[in-house]
Parts: sequence; C-alpha cells; structure tokens
Amino acid sequence: MPRSSQTPFPDMPRSSHTPFPDMPRSSQTPFPGMPRSSQTPFPGMPPSSHTPFPDMPRSSQTPLPGMPPSSQTPFPGMPRSSQTPFPGMPRSSQTPLLWRGFAQASLSSGFAHMSCESLSSCLSRLSAAIDDPAGVPGALSSLRSRHVSRTGGAELFRKRGGLALLLALFTEPSRAAILGTSRRNLELALSLLGNSCTEAGSRVQVRQLGGIPALVAILQSVCVDSVWNRVSRALGNLALDPRNCVIIHQSGAVSSLIHILQSSQDAGCLHSCLRSLRILGDSLPHRLSISKQGGLSPCASLLSSTDPALVCGAVRALCELSQGCSLDCAEQLNLAVPNLVLLAGREDVKAAVRQAALGTLCNLCSQGALRPMMGNAGLIKLLILEAGAQLSAPTRCLHLVKALCLCCREAVNRIRVRELGGLELMLNVLRDLQYRCVHPRITAAFLHFCHDTVALNLLGTGGLPGLLAQRLEELTRTAEVMGDLRETRDTTNEEDEKAASSFDFPPEKVNKRTRDSTSEDSLRSWLLSEGIVCNLEDLSPEWPLDCESRGPLVPDELTNSATSIIPSHLPSSPTASSTKFREHNVVPINRLSGAEQRSVLSPSSSHLFPSTSSPQPSHSPVQEILGAPWPLGPRVPMPSEFCRPEFPTLLLLSRFSQLSDSSSLLVCPQVLEGLLTYLTCHPHPLPRAARLLQRLTCDPSCLEAFIRTGSICTLRTRLLLCESTKRDSTDCNRHCESTKELGNLLLRNLCIQAESPFGVGTVTHLLVSGSEADRKQCALSLPFIYRKNSSQRNLLLDGALHLVLEPLICMDPVYFFNVSECLSSLLDPQKVPATCKPLVLVPSRCCYRDLMSSGAADVIFVLDGGERVEGNRKEVTGGCEVFKAMLEGCYAESRQREILVQKMPPCAFTPLLHYLHGCTIESRCPTLYELPLPTPDQELSHSPLGLTLAAAGQFLLPGLQRELEVSVMDRLLSLENLPSVYSFAEMHGTSELRRDCCLFLLKMHHPPQKRAFSLFQLYQRAHDKQRLSLIIENIVQEKD
Repeated sequence: MPRSSQTPFPDMPRSSHTPFPDMPRSSQTPFPGMPRSSQTPFPGMPPSSHTPFPDMPRSSQTPLPGMPPSSQTPFPGMPRSSQTPFPGMPRSSQTPLLWRGFAQASLSSGFAHMSCESLSSCLSRLSAAIDDPAGVPGALSSLRSRHVSRTGGAELFRKRGGLALLLALFTEPSRAAILGTSRRNLELALSLLGNSCTEAGSRVQVRQLGGIPALVAILQSVCVDSVWNRVSRALGNLALDPRNCVIIHQSGAVSSLIHILQSSQDAGCLHSCLRSLRILGDSLPHRLSISKQGGLSPCASLLSSTDPALVCGAVRALCELSQGCSLDCAEQLNLAVPNLVLLAGREDVKAAVRQAALGTLCNLCSQGALRPMMGNAGLIKLLILEAGAQLSAPTRCLHLVKALCLCCREAVNRIRVRELGGLELMLNVLRDLQYRCVHPRITAAFLHFCHDTVALNLLGTGGLPGLLAQRLEELTRTAEVMGDLRETRDTTNEEDEKAASSFDFPPEKVNKRTRDSTSEDSLRSWLLSEGIVCNLEDLSPEWPLDCESRGPLVPDELTNSATSIIPSHLPSSPTASSTKFREHNVVPINRLSGAEQRSVLSPSSSHLFPSTSSPQPSHSPVQEILGAPWPLGPRVPMPSEFCRPEFPTLLLLSRFSQLSDSSSLLVCPQVLEGLLTYLTCHPHPLPRAARLLQRLTCDPSCLEAFIRTGSICTLRTRLLLCESTKRDSTDCNRHCESTKELGNLLLRNLCIQAESPFGVGTVTHLLVSGSEADRKQCALSLPFIYRKNSSQRNLLLDGALHLVLEPLICMDPVYFFNVSECLSSLLDPQKVPATCKPLVLVPSRCCYRDLMSSGAADVIFVLDGGERVEGNRKEVTGGCEVFKAMLEGCYAESRQREILVQKMPPCAFTPLLHYLHGCTIESRCPTLYELPLPTPDQELSHSPLGLTLAAAGQFLLPGLQRELEVSVMDRLLSLENLPSVYSFAEMHGTSELRRDCCLFLLKMHHPPQKRAFSLFQLYQRAHDKQRLSLIIENIVQEKD
C-alpha cells in the first residue's frame, strides 16, 4: 500500500489530521504557554544528562559491560543470522513484528502507573473547567475511553468525585456554558454519563444530584440525532433503577422519546429510544402510561425496517410494553399483527426475535377484540407448533398455553384449535404435573367446547373425564386442608378477564342510574301509592336512602346477575344456549315481589346438599323497604357457585353425561371415585355433582356399565355405609345424612332400571353370556338392584350365588369387602335365631364335689404328669361310651382301680370328669363355668377352654362339646378372633362351631370394613376353602 494511503484519514489533507485543526500548530503543544525548549523531560539538565545513568560512560551502559558485544547474543554458539525470531523470513520483514511486540510489552508495563495519574489529571481538568475550558474535551475523551470503560472504572470514577464534577457540567449554569459552546463537548459528556450509569451506585448518585431533569431538558430542547442517541441511552441506563424510572416518567421524557421515534431516521438513535422505552415499561402503570401516550405505534412501524438490529429492538420493546395489554395497546398494534406473525414463524431470523414476536402475540391474546384477527393471520397454528416443540420446557411454554386457552373463547378460533390438534396438546399439558398452575385455565378453556359435539367426543376419547375427576379430588383435598373457611372471590384480575372475554358477543353498555337521580322521590311516591305509609310524616326523620353504610337491600351480585354473574370463561355460543343458561340459573331480582326476593335470598332446605351460605334472619317487607338495620349486622352475600374452582369441571362432566354414549365416558371407577370423593369429603359440595349421578342412574344405557365396573357396590359403600373400600383410606364423610339420602335415591333409580324388561334382559345376558369378571360383578350387584320380594332376585340368586363365592380363593381385599356386603345384605339381621337360650341365674352347685365328699370314688385316673383324679366308675361309664368300653369291656382297665390316661392335660380332663358326674355350665359348676379364656396373644387350642373342647370331641361327649361351643360363642367370639376359632373348629371337626362362626360373621351387625377384613382373614386361615364356601352358601339359602 502506498505510504500516502496509510494515514488515518486518506481523503483529508495531512495538515487537517491535527487534533484541533482550527488552532495553530504551535498552540497544540501539551503546555502552550511554555517555550518549546522548556518542554523537555528535564528542562534544567543538558540533553547529554538525559541518559539513564549519566555518571557512567555510554559504552558501559550495555547490558553486560564486561563481555564483548559478540558474546551478548541470546545464543552465543549459534550464528547471529539464525537467532532471528523467524529464520526463514528476511530480516527486513521481521522488524515491524519485533517492534510491535516490544512496544506492546513496554506500554502494558507502564500503563498502570500512568492511568492513575491520568485519572487525577482528568479530574483536575474537570474541576478547573471554568478557568481552563480548553482542557475539558481532552479530559472527557480520556475518561470515556481509558477509565470509565474499564472493569470497575465507573465505580472508581464515582468514588473519586468525577461523577459529581461531570453532573456539574449539566446542572450548574456557569459550567453548562462550556458544553453549550461545542456539540462535541456535549456528546462526550453525555456519552461519559451514559457509561457511568451502567453502575448501580452511579445511578443513585445521579438521582440524588438532580441529573435526570437536566437530561430530560436536553432531550426536549436539542434536535440532533447524535445528542438524542446519547441522552436516550443515558436515560435507559438510569431507568434500570425503579426510583429513577418513576422520576423519568414524571418528568415527561416518555413523550419526547416517542417523538424521537416518529421523527428520527438514525438507526442508532432509534435503537437507543426503543431500548429506553422498553426499560421504562417496568410496571403495569408505566406500560399503560406509555400506551396512552401512543408509544407503541412508532415501535410497531419499525417492524418493517430493513435493519435487522432495529427490528430486533422494536419487537423486544413491543414484547415488554404489551404485557397486560390494554385496549389502547390493542388499537395501536392492530395493524402490526401480520408482521408479528410473520416474524414469529420465520426460521431465518434470530431465536430472540422469534420469541419476542411470539411473546407479543401472546400478550395481545388477552384482548378479545384482537383474537379473531390473529386467528385469521395464522396464530393458532403457530401457537400449537411452538407449544408442542417447547412442551418439555414449562417456563417457555406456559405463556403459549395461556394464549391458546384464550383463543378458545371465540367460535372461529375454536374450530382451528380442534382441527389443528390443539385439543390433544392441551390434554397432554393437563396430564403433565409440571403445568399444574395452568390446569384450571385449560379446564375453563375446554368449557367453551361444551356445544361442540365433535370436540366433546374427541376430548372424551382422549381421557378428559378421568383428568377432570382427578381435578375434583385435588380440589377436595385442598378444601379439606382449608377446613370450613369460606371461599372468597378473587377480584384482582376482574378487569383483565373482562377485557379478555369472548368477542363473539361484544359487551353492551349498561346504563347505570347515577346517585343524583330521583330514586328517593320515586320510592316515596310508591310507598304512598301502596298504602304502606299514610303520609310522608310517618317516615322516620332519620330514614335515608344512603344505605351504603348498612349494605344494599339486594346483593349487587344478584341485582346485576343478568350481565355480571356469568364469568367470562363460560361458553358464549350458541346464543340460544347461553340465553337458556341465564334463564335457568339467574333470577332477575328487580322483577320479583318482596316475598319472592326473600325466598330467593334465603337458602332452601329441600336440596340434598343445602346452600353453603349461612341462614339469614327473616325480615318484614316494611323493614326491608325502610332499610332498618339488620339484627345481625350487614348481610354479606356468599360467592356464587360460578366462581367456585370446581364449577368448570362439574359443568364439563355434566355436559359429557348428555352425550349419546355417556356410559363409556363417565361410568368408570376413576370418574365415579372422583365424584364420590367430592360429594362426601368436600366441605361445601355443589349440588351439580349429585344431579350428575342421578342423571346417570336414570339412563337405561348406563345400567350395564354400572354392573360391569362394580360401581353399584361402590355407590352403596361410599354413600350409604359412609365407608371406603380401601382399608387404609383416610377419607371421611362430612355429610352422612345427605349422602345416605342420595345413595338411597341412586339405588332406587338403578332398581327401577334393573326390574324393567330391558334391565332383566341385560342382567340375564351378563349372567349367562358375560365374561367371568362380568358375571362376578353382576352377581355381587344383584342384592342391591332387586327388591327382596322380587321374583327375578330369587331366580337369579339360585344360579349366581356360587359365582360370588368361587373367586374368594383369591386374595383381593376390595373384592372381599363387596362380597361381605353382598352376603350380609342377603340375610335379614332381625331374624337371626338365638344360638343359645339365655342363662337362668341359679345357685352354684358342683355334683362332682358332692359325690367325692360322700366317699363314692372307686376309680382313680392317673395323668401323664402324675396327677391323680378320683371318679365314680358308674357315673363315668354311664355318661361316656369311651369309658364304658374301657371299664366294662374286655380291656385290662376294667379290672384296674388306677387307670392311666395319656396325652391329656389336667386342665382339660378335670372339667370332663365334672361333666360326667353331673355338672353342667347351667348349674354354674365353678370348674366348667369358669374355664379360663385364652389370653389376647394365645390361640384357642392352647387355652383350657379349647383343650376341654378338644377332649370332649375325643371322648365323644357331644353334650359337653355343644355347651362349650356355646360358651365360646357367648364369651369369646369376635371379629378379631373369629378366624382363629374357625381354624380350631376345622381342626377338630366341630361343624356346628364352624357354622356358628359364619352366622356370626354374616348375620350380626358389624362395621363393614371390619367384617370384610375378618372374612378376608377367615379365607386365609381356612384349610378347606370349598367347604367354607359351601357353609356360607347353605346359610344364605337357609339350608342345613
């Protein structure tokens, strides 16, 4: 390159390259007022003394004075030509590289020392700005480029007092004149101030020293792009502090920034303004202020710019300023929607631009007036695709899901959502627990499809009813934790919801009566015309119409119900359905008489689940009209059921029940479990859930589904018995009386369906041709869907009872619970035959002791332990066939006085001899009557009572055996030890005791859960389960 082209500014004469071309070159020396000869480093010393070591000869100042120069090379043994850094390169070409490295090393080593002195020098020049204005530009330039731009430089600049000196150039008139004389000085000062404000402490100090109004004044008075650019940048940095942001808004800088956006053509200036506006929109009031001043339209107009950086700044500003989108914001961004959709869908732009454009569109979705147009522009497809791609990142996907839910409020967009796969996407989000915070919003969005049968079928097959049931259970658990606290209405987002309501039917303006109207005169005239008062003097002088302090006579929610009681998330199409909904759920109070108004406001006692509002005291019409004080203070109306969080869920389930194939969607264990949990455990359940179950039980097409799924047993267990089929469940029934009434109603509906010809055919088909599981569930349901005197019940039970007992070999506790309830319902507990006659209290008598005391003992029985028990041969042989054969036959014992009895404990043999000598339990023989019972941790077979019972069977004493069995039944038998007693009876072959155990289990009144668990344990311990099932079947059928 020619040397002439290597100057800093090749197109400018070399004479103009001086720092200050308008100043004589002689005046551009560092110290103009000093002779040039005095500006040497050491003016008082001759030049020859300027060497590093003046007292040493110059030849001795070599690095190694005692060594010849040839030996001072880095590698003495190597030719000097080879010691160049790049041996293969000519030496002339290596000189710039070597010098450049040496120069950089020298500058870096001395820069730290020089910079500190330079900062002090620059600050001294700023402080002396009035006396020496010529030194201000150099100081500002040096501070900006060398000091403040370094890491920690802004903080050091502030601590050394430089920021205060800089602000004095803007705030003090005498110093401000220095900046006013030169545009370059002003730009340098603004640039330095903008750099300083990147540090938090500097932003605070600028506010404290009053620098913000000065900057706003410059912004409003100077019309130069470069100045606008620097002021906007400084204001943007200052606005990072919230208090500064408030001051900037109050100073009116926003309108100036908007004016700059509209008038400037400089890209850098526009970018700084966009950034400042974006930072100034740090809160909703500030964003609304910017929007009202028209700040979004200029930003939107820059979306079509050819400068990518400018487009990025504009879309980022719009994304920030459109949060909490107001009507003004929607009007200004109306025409920018196509450009935003185009930017959000383009793959060749930066990801930040796409995300900002998409975020802006999501913010605009909160305005119902814009959603139809955005749907036409392709937003729905864009939202579905982007949300599907970002589903694994909830933080990026939440606003997309929210926008998609809002788009479901218009019919034209609902069709697009359904056809483009939006319903499936929302179902996937509803299943994901990471998106729990938007589950209520998605449920409310699905509510808008309640008139779209195609969408309902799609949602039903996708599993929405089950998800809604889970939602009900979650809300019930939350309400249980809250206890009996009343749910309050959340009014924080009412205005937002009002703006986001469906635009299918734009809201109409309601003419409200002002307080200055003549309502008082009209009411007084009406009181006179109706004869309530004879004249106006009858009215109390203290009677006013300003009843605000006492509360309104009619709650506002009910007075304005025709327009405001239905929230925005309810379905708004079609019109007929919406009108019908309002007619059936809202009663216009102003059209009712006084008595009718009181009946509307008072809770009704005829519902299964009464209203959650507290009872209101009665009032006479005169008290209500005259506004007399309420006895219990002002009445506070309870929130309507439409504001309850479970209302959308119940309304959707109710809509599913009206479909042609509702049985497959709703009559399943998961949905019924959710509904029953809500009805029994929620502190204040809505009656809609009970009506939903009534509708299902009255539908003949649902009867088969109720039987197949075992839901009939579940309804009876949860509603009538107030129990849970799960033994370890903690659910408690809060409304036992109401749920029992509902349970009886539901079972009566199912009974009517089952006893109809259609129902009999359905049940018979299931018992004959159904699968094994269907036949089992049908057999379990028979006792509950047929009356006891029904002929169908008796015919079906003869062939269905064994179906119930056969699967008891399995170990399913839930099935055992249903079986125990089924069997116990087949038996009438009131007709239980007494297992024994009541004992008559008689004096205690022991016949054995009387005989032995009279000397009638003629035989002695010797036991294994050496114990000797006396007895009478005649009494013993007369009462026991075993002893008769032993003592009167041809055995050796017939000729012996002492008889050896083996394997018989004394505690069992002694009661047996008492019985053979005439003692009985009825005679209150102490030995028999007071046989010790087993301890809690002892089996019956190891207790004296059990051993005696076993001995009675061994010696063929049925009378004693029966007495002891009765004693076991009266004194011992319970649900806890019933399996143990049955196991003992099975081991010793006592059939009567086994039957007594089954009778006790099935015919006695027991808690359902304990009875089911006892039956479960009984089958676990029984060795012959088939025999046990046969005993139970015989008991049910009343056969021996």
